[in-house]
Amino acid sequence: MIARRPDRHRWIAAALLGMVWGAAPVLAQAPPGSPPKAEIGGMLLDRVVAVVNDEAVTLSEIQEEGQPVVRKIFQDFVGPERDRRLEEAEKRLMEDLISRRLMYQVAKREGMLPSAAEVNGALEDLKRNNNAPDEAQFRALLKAEGLTVEQVRRSVGERLAIGRLLARQVRSTIIIGEDELTKSYEANQEKYQRNPTAEIRHMLFPVPPGEDEAPIRARAEAARARIVAGEDFTRVAEQVAASGEGQGGDPMTVHRGELAPEIEAAAFGTPAGGVSPPIRAAAGWHLIQVERVQAERMAPFAEVRDAIRDQLFQEKFEAKRKDWLANLRTKSFIQILEQGPTLRADPKQP
Repeated sequence: MIARRPDRHRWIAAALLGMVWGAAPVLAQAPPGSPPKAEIGGMLLDRVVAVVNDEAVTLSEIQEEGQPVVRKIFQDFVGPERDRRLEEAEKRLMEDLISRRLMYQVAKREGMLPSAAEVNGALEDLKRNNNAPDEAQFRALLKAEGLTVEQVRRSVGERLAIGRLLARQVRSTIIIGEDELTKSYEANQEKYQRNPTAEIRHMLFPVPPGEDEAPIRARAEAARARIVAGEDFTRVAEQVAASGEGQGGDPMTVHRGELAPEIEAAAFGTPAGGVSPPIRAAAGWHLIQVERVQAERMAPFAEVRDAIRDQLFQEKFEAKRKDWLANLRTKSFIQILEQGPTLRADPKQP
């Protein structure tokens, strides 16, 4: 059940969307109706902003999680648009905090909390993935994002626990059969359309304006004869370029519709491994060696099967996760309390 006190006051900048790394810990365990912490010199130190079963969500948690996002909003927006973004973010943050708190409670109750070694291993992975192998670099990276190692450690532990819980409660219930994959493929063929491609090597024997092209064609034919006899296309092209007679030889991937019609016909019509006869086009005589052609306008099922399965799995997982979480929320006590004094709006102020 969810209980909301009437006449909620709007939060200001610091009460915002969740911290990039995940959840902060429970900083207070005050029961519903407990008074806020004391104020010193008129400045509020902390207060309970919501209760999730028997645990409190505090203002300091909101501040901690919202810091990176509020900084980004203040950098990118001004005026009414900034206010709108802040209001949207604060709502998402509260809902996210409540959902994560509920899931963490279940994970803890069912003995799914990670060990210290698991958390340390995840932190090491995080360091490697962010090119911050030593502790000093890692702390500097986090500081630039307004985070601390302690925050991230707590967040990693929570994420591991929730991930383990969802694997048991949601992921394990998802089954995708082969017939479902083929039906999705057949029903969404427009997703798997593609422009045919050819992987080729190309050699050009330029024909300057007004020059007799017969000798140039003969050089192209001689080069082709060497390749057909077994010489490497690239090596022949290098020798032709060194002599000043032609250029090219590098591999290239071309799509249907990109080339002059006569060259495209050779690129898509020559068998893989074959070399075209000399082709006359605007710039001169061309030789094309075809290495591979992908002519199908639709990707074969076998090629996209795994991608289809991943997409279907993700869609089912998200739908089941939402239903499972909604059911969990209906069985829980959630009270969002009236907000007290506004928070400092500008994160750059001391």
